[in-house]
Amino acid sequence: MNDLLVKFLIAMDKDEKLKQQYISDPKGTAKAFGLSDADVQICAKNDVAAIKNRCEAEGADNLEISHSK
Repeated sequence: MNDLLVKFLIAMDKDEKLKQQYISDPKGTAKAFGLSDADVQICAKNDVAAIKNRCEAEGADNLEISHSK
């Protein structure tokens, strides 16, 4: 798996603390993980279509990202 955005989503799926940090501060958490500015914006906007496309391309199409607490 080469896509850092997908790695970030998988990490959040496995790490509740990281997920809670993301819920509190999506941009800051994504940036701290090392995501590019474009990927930070995808997360901040919760761009479901872009996230889905990236996950599908990496074979991780069952991940979701949510801003809800």
